[in-house]
Amino acid sequence: MNNDTRKNAKLTFTCFCMFLLLVGITFYPAIIPDKVALVQSGLLLPILYVLEFSFIVSLYVIYFRKLDDMGRGSFSFPQFLVFLSMILLAQLAGAYITDVRKTENWMMEQESVKGNLFLSNLLMLVFIVPVYEELVFRGCLLTALLNFFQGNIYIASLAASALFAALHTQYQDIRTLIILFLISIIFIADRIISRGLMMPIFLHMAMNGIVLGTGVYAM
Repeated sequence: MNNDTRKNAKLTFTCFCMFLLLVGITFYPAIIPDKVALVQSGLLLPILYVLEFSFIVSLYVIYFRKLDDMGRGSFSFPQFLVFLSMILLAQLAGAYITDVRKTENWMMEQESVKGNLFLSNLLMLVFIVPVYEELVFRGCLLTALLNFFQGNIYIASLAASALFAALHTQYQDIRTLIILFLISIIFIADRIISRGLMMPIFLHMAMNGIVLGTGVYAM
């Protein structure tokens, strides 16, 4: 095994470990004894968001930010508007075609949490969650899969998008997961064109803000 092969194998393993870290933190509440109390208090999700953000962003800054296509990349406002329009079209057209009408239960549960905690949850979903999800899914995981599939962007994109949709366990409707899969493909296309993660992060923030704002207004 030559140096380049060893380097790629090490990078693939390290990137995949970042994905496993996110999975581990996400599902950690399943084994803690006071999960019910945390859920009832409304503190479970904010705690998870803070933990995931703290660990993943710190590790990204230390190990990954200088790697090719995992830095900031370029930002073009016209390109941002084009991709945001594609994402919103995928949301609206997907919901219309698949006849998704019912608000997901997790959004109803969030709405039941009142006051500052409800507002903090919304702000984290818009400004915090997109940061570490993009660093992991369109950053580390996509890089690991590209190395694993020897640069085949199509297979790597499909695999990364399938995992992105599958990890959103708060959604119960398979049709919503299909829409998330398509949106992930758009995020990946934007990462490739912009050669970085800044644009996908801002797109993810804008999407969450619009979707959550619309959902809250509808409820």
